[in-house]
Amino acid sequence: MIPHINPRRQQGRTEDSSDELILSAFQKEMSLTIKQRLASTKNLNLPQIVQPQHKHEMSHHQFSAAGLDHSSLQPCPSEVVFQNYTPGELYEVPVVLRNRDKVPHLVKVTLESSPYFQLEIPSDASRKVPPGLSMTVRILFTPGQNKDYFHQLLCITDREEFIVPIRAIGARAILDFPGQLEFWQCPVKYSTEKTLLVRNLGNWAAHYQLSTQSPFSVTPAMGTLGIGDSMQVTVEFQPQKTGDHSASLAVHYDTGEDTHTSLHGRAVDVHIRLDRNAVTFGKTYITRSNRAIVHIHNLSNITACFQWKAADTQEQEDQLKLRQYPRLCQQEKDKLSDFLKKCRVDITRREHSALLTRTLQRVRAKLQEDPMLFYDDIFCLEPKEGEIWPKCSTEISVFFKPQEARLYKQAVYCDISGRETRLPLLLIGEGIGPQLHFNPEELNIGKVFFRAAHRYEVILLNSGPLEAPFSLIPPTTAMGSCFTFMPQEGVVAPDRLKIIQISFCPTILGQFQEEFCFHVTESPKPVTLTIRGCVMGPTFHFDVPALHFGDVSFGFPCTLRCCLSNTSLAPMAFNLRIPEDGLGEPSICSSVQILKINHPSWRKGARGFMKPREFKISPCRGTVRALGSQDIEVTLCSNTVREYELELVVDVDGVGKKLLAMPLTARCIVPALRVLTPVVAFGCCSLKFPYKEKLTLVNDSDFPGCYHVLSQEHKEEATAWFSSSMPSGIIEAHSSVEIPITLEAQQLGECNITAEEIHLQCIGQGPLVYVHPREINFGAIQVLQDSSKILQLFNQTVIPAPFWVEMGGKRSPWRIEPSKGVVPPASEVSVIVTANLHDTKKFQNKVKVFIENSHTTTISLQAEGIGTTIVTDKPLAPKLDLKPHFSFTPCRYQFRMTNEGRRIHRLFWTTEGFSISGRSTRPPALSGTKNKGASQSPRPCSPVFKLQPRMVDLRPGQTVEMVLEGCSSTAQEVKERLLCYAFVGKETAKKQIMQVDVTCKFILPAVQMSARTITFHVEKKPSDVLMLQYQPLSLKNICSLPFSIVLDLEQPFQICNVDRQPLPAGSKPVVLDVGEELHLCIQFNPAYEKGLNSWVAERVLRMHFLEHPHEEQITVRGEVFFPNLHFQTKAVDFGCIINHTEQELHMEMTNCGPIPAQYHWSFLTDRQVNTIRFRPSPPTFKPQSSKKEGVLPRKHSKTEGVEKPTKALEAMQDSAQEDPAQQPADAEALSSTAVKPRRPVRRRGLGRVSEVKQPNPRMQEVFDVHPLWGELEPGESQLVTFTFFGHPNIVARVAALCHVEGGPTYEVVVTGEASCPSYQLDVEEIDWGLQVFNKVLKAEVTLRNTGVIEFTYVVPGSSTGTAAKPLPGVPLVLPTTGSLAPGRKQVLKVYYLPGKLGVFCRNFQVQVAYLEPAEVHLKGEGTSPRITMDLPCMLKGNEKYERIQKKRRQNMGVHIKGGTPSFPSDIADWEEILQEEEENQEEEERQSNESSYLQSSAVKGSSMGSSMKSSMKLSMKSLMDSPPESSLESSKDESVTTVRTAAPPFGRSQLFHVTRAPCTPQQLSGALMALVPSLPIPGHDHVSAQCCPIPLVMIPHGDDHLSGYPREGS
Repeated sequence: MIPHINPRRQQGRTEDSSDELILSAFQKEMSLTIKQRLASTKNLNLPQIVQPQHKHEMSHHQFSAAGLDHSSLQPCPSEVVFQNYTPGELYEVPVVLRNRDKVPHLVKVTLESSPYFQLEIPSDASRKVPPGLSMTVRILFTPGQNKDYFHQLLCITDREEFIVPIRAIGARAILDFPGQLEFWQCPVKYSTEKTLLVRNLGNWAAHYQLSTQSPFSVTPAMGTLGIGDSMQVTVEFQPQKTGDHSASLAVHYDTGEDTHTSLHGRAVDVHIRLDRNAVTFGKTYITRSNRAIVHIHNLSNITACFQWKAADTQEQEDQLKLRQYPRLCQQEKDKLSDFLKKCRVDITRREHSALLTRTLQRVRAKLQEDPMLFYDDIFCLEPKEGEIWPKCSTEISVFFKPQEARLYKQAVYCDISGRETRLPLLLIGEGIGPQLHFNPEELNIGKVFFRAAHRYEVILLNSGPLEAPFSLIPPTTAMGSCFTFMPQEGVVAPDRLKIIQISFCPTILGQFQEEFCFHVTESPKPVTLTIRGCVMGPTFHFDVPALHFGDVSFGFPCTLRCCLSNTSLAPMAFNLRIPEDGLGEPSICSSVQILKINHPSWRKGARGFMKPREFKISPCRGTVRALGSQDIEVTLCSNTVREYELELVVDVDGVGKKLLAMPLTARCIVPALRVLTPVVAFGCCSLKFPYKEKLTLVNDSDFPGCYHVLSQEHKEEATAWFSSSMPSGIIEAHSSVEIPITLEAQQLGECNITAEEIHLQCIGQGPLVYVHPREINFGAIQVLQDSSKILQLFNQTVIPAPFWVEMGGKRSPWRIEPSKGVVPPASEVSVIVTANLHDTKKFQNKVKVFIENSHTTTISLQAEGIGTTIVTDKPLAPKLDLKPHFSFTPCRYQFRMTNEGRRIHRLFWTTEGFSISGRSTRPPALSGTKNKGASQSPRPCSPVFKLQPRMVDLRPGQTVEMVLEGCSSTAQEVKERLLCYAFVGKETAKKQIMQVDVTCKFILPAVQMSARTITFHVEKKPSDVLMLQYQPLSLKNICSLPFSIVLDLEQPFQICNVDRQPLPAGSKPVVLDVGEELHLCIQFNPAYEKGLNSWVAERVLRMHFLEHPHEEQITVRGEVFFPNLHFQTKAVDFGCIINHTEQELHMEMTNCGPIPAQYHWSFLTDRQVNTIRFRPSPPTFKPQSSKKEGVLPRKHSKTEGVEKPTKALEAMQDSAQEDPAQQPADAEALSSTAVKPRRPVRRRGLGRVSEVKQPNPRMQEVFDVHPLWGELEPGESQLVTFTFFGHPNIVARVAALCHVEGGPTYEVVVTGEASCPSYQLDVEEIDWGLQVFNKVLKAEVTLRNTGVIEFTYVVPGSSTGTAAKPLPGVPLVLPTTGSLAPGRKQVLKVYYLPGKLGVFCRNFQVQVAYLEPAEVHLKGEGTSPRITMDLPCMLKGNEKYERIQKKRRQNMGVHIKGGTPSFPSDIADWEEILQEEEENQEEEERQSNESSYLQSSAVKGSSMGSSMKSSMKLSMKSLMDSPPESSLESSKDESVTTVRTAAPPFGRSQLFHVTRAPCTPQQLSGALMALVPSLPIPGHDHVSAQCCPIPLVMIPHGDDHLSGYPREGS
């Protein structure tokens, strides 16, 4: 089984973890039974596919309607959930698998073996499910405990595999937090607390965490609450801002569920204020101080804490801290650097970084804790912080100490509880310094000459008590630079004076006034000396006598130019102006005028408040250099129709006004415009709808002009409204323009509008509305009920059509909704005509539809009434709910029936399914399988409800009293149908006029209990005495009738009265009236059970009702706690560690009770429990050598699982002694060639240590416990450290006892053993012998763990190639690293590619744990396939070759009978033949009289002889190991002989073609058969040799890479 997991994280959970779950929803979900939980499942999710299948391999259906990511089956439910179960009971949930695909699927359902879950499947569970159908399996669940279980159902189809999660929800804790908690009218910045009493209503101890958001907080934040226990939770509300605040109090359970409580609070400002908002100090010298008093009045009911701050808000205060942090960090860095330099401490960079980090952390913490109170060198407030009691005031002293002679202003803020914003206080003070001034303060030097030197004297007087150091501030003006002062700086003693000499040489003409400032130390304002005078001015003139603009158009600018010349020898600063020009806003030009349609210039005779400025001079001021000139532009934009005769005057700065004037003349005209067509006809126009036309405006003058269509005057009284989308514009000279005009008719008929010279004409028309239908027939409708029809009004015009509807007659049964309204343009409006008839006859009427400004339409109405006119004063038909009633209690309902029609009604009542006599008219239900779904209770023979009187006559307007009665002997919901029939008027046939479905629910008695669970909690300390415990219980009758109850409760609990006296056995039943409450006490005996272990007793208080068999239950629970501990485990196993080492294991010990527990540890002295022994030395491994050379020893054994170390050693010894012939056939499949015998294996490790005689240690020298004693507070946990000292090859077991004072003694079994790693390699050398150089060689090396410790191994320096393509000359070992458990083995596969010819010798290492690495040697020789032939053309007659051939036939035994030659079995014959051939070859080489081709043959043979010896020997040996099967065939061409051989090293046939000359096939077969096995390279299927007069070398066909050898025909 899977351990407890958060159920919200389980797959298939439909609830979203982010949704807030309130307590009521959580409690309702947890209270559901398994069937209710299954019935409430609405959302079905497709399961997760864990393994897709290849459909074409499993089914002939290639196409599926379901997507690749979705399963073809839909399980219902998507997740199987069990909850509210009892341990040991059997529960069952069906799972329906519906095929949602369009093809059938084969389905198989499996369930992993589990002691708690079983699968009940039908006999044909593995069958095909057709499309749309389903199969059902059942999950059986038998819980062992009331805890969480998790499992899964695996469903396999021919398309996919998916799982259906199974989850069992065990016991849960439920804390009864309220759904909402409110804080109203709380002071801002003040802590308001509310304490909640929270109980655990669940059946599991609550391990909870509480969290919320600012400005709310909660304590405690986490804890544990037992079943039925209570605790206090404090919720604090401390808002920082006024207004409403909301948050959520989240309760996080350790089982993964979360519940939420809504928190709401409103923060307000309270009445706390300052007595004034500003403090102003008098003038104070910089060396003195001043004091003022400010009061803070607390008129609220809270204790207000205040602090004086420099920042207005908390955000500004935080920004101030951020700005101070870099400066403080730099200061701390400098201090640290100075300290290290001063102490001459040499530290590393890492140590310096650590010191700096800690320093910065201290700075950050100090800055965060700084309250940022107000500190200033000028102003000081005392006290800076404090408290003010309710309805009290406090006095604040404000001190002013100026440091400079200036005005000080400083705002401070009082941060106080109960006020959101900080209270501002403005501090104002002025500091004064030395008092220094000139005598005189103003010097007038009069008129002076240009560049003449002048001297003056003034007195600087100090009238104050302080010394006055002064210095001249250099002047910044041009005239000021002409003055010189002596001295420019100095000190004036108190009540003394100093004479200042002034020199002046003017360089600028005109009048002047200069202020010279002297800076005085500690004075904010300088001392000022004013000097004024006049320097004679310059002469100048214009180049033209006047400026004549002539005629200009209104609003169109005109520009003229002139030149101003300076004839003097000094620069002249001038200012040009036209005095008679307007002083208002600048004149508006035509381009701007057309955009301002409301400008007064468009109206005749309109005048502004001030004349506009119509002239513009550029430049209007400036300086003309000596004997220089300046060009002037004058622009006239006239807005006044008149003639201009003005002057342009010149003012010279510092000289005078209007020193020169020049005449200006002009005339402003307005061009005449005319309308080409003054009359514009618009024709027929809908009322209040715009229509557009165009008119043409012509300008025949020589000047451009502006036009504007004036807005309509007296618009409200006009018959039509006009406007223009282009009301203004410019018309150039001798041109025209088209102006769009829009007209809206406001009245019916002809409309004429005159705008200036334009006449607009149109004919106004109203809306055209079509009404449909013209006749409405309601047909037959129910009387006294509304029946409606729709009347459509279609507006066919472009304007809205107001309408109203009137009904003909006064008491008409029809009404119209709406009776008036508006039909939008080109749309329709529906009018509802409703009929309510009061008799069953035909009715007719007329409806008139009036359209404003249009014609009237008349509509005909008719209807016929059906149904009945009988009505009741109370709700009766069609359904009557008589509310719940107790069983055996009659139910009564009275009502009145009235005939509101115009004819008499004769009524009688019946019950559906019963005759008039009251007997049932329905046949009884047949017993059988068809009625299994029907109710099992038989149908009564008479109805439950009866109506009196059953028959009655009602005249028009008459009323009768009716009574309905019913009674039921069982608690059930009764539903019956009453039918009412009537004879109306003179009609002789009855008809049904009413049908009533009567419903009444007969319920059980109900009682309200003060608690569904009563919990006693007793904590037994060592010095306490157990006493009887009592808790109150109240029972209240919440039903509408009284009832009697009998109470029953078992030991160790008893029922007592309010005075805590047990109720006597067999007491009378208790009668409770309606709303009456009974108060009792429940007694609990905590000394009922013996022992020191905490125990819990849970019983049920049963309440029996005398009036009804219904029973109520109350769970009574008693908890008695002793000092108990909970251990994480009862056994500590160190496993096996390395000799001479020690290991520590930690176990968590928790005080799960509410009482502090004092404990101490000791070891049990029983030798039967505590054992110490030493493991014997492992046996020495001696491998058995192979009996026969060339046969491999057994390389691996098939060991299943992990065995004990001793059995593993025995298994390895047995495997080493097995016969090599018994190895499996696939052991050789890894190697391409046979491998030579390898060296015997060697066992490695530290086994010799075990041979040393071991001492006999004590138990304290093997195990240790820390701490030995201590005390744990409730809920506190502590790690207990167990230490194991690994003596060589030791195996130890001990029982550690934990004694708890006042509680039980716990036992923990501690075991451990020690050893050293030991391993074994089955081979240390691999000899491949002679192998083809380009073939990958393979071998295996087995690594065994012969010890009892798991170790890791690694093959260092292994090749980076792959098994298919290893690097040449570098061994590749796979796997290169791994871990081996005791007794296990690992097969290392070795791959090697020689890559070149010649002998090779390599090695690789295997590193095991910390031991020395072991080496494995590889050797062999790389070669290539070759065949050498030296045959003469004529063998017959040559004695030497005939002798060799004869001897070869005798030794080889080659007989070409039947095409199959035979071969000798002794390899010595082959070697002798080869030796004889070599000797004959050497003898022929020494003969000097041989022919030329024999000489060349001898040369080639000698060069190749040495390289062919090893190849020939290998061929002979290979042939002996696996003799080839050869055949000799003759082709159609008699000159060709084919030799076919199957070489065992390759496993495939070799084909050679030899062309015969005079020699016969018998002569070639012997030599070829001996040489064919020497070709070990696979893939070369054909070898051809051509018999020719010279010796040949035969090369396999297609082997082009063997370069250097002579090819065919060489």
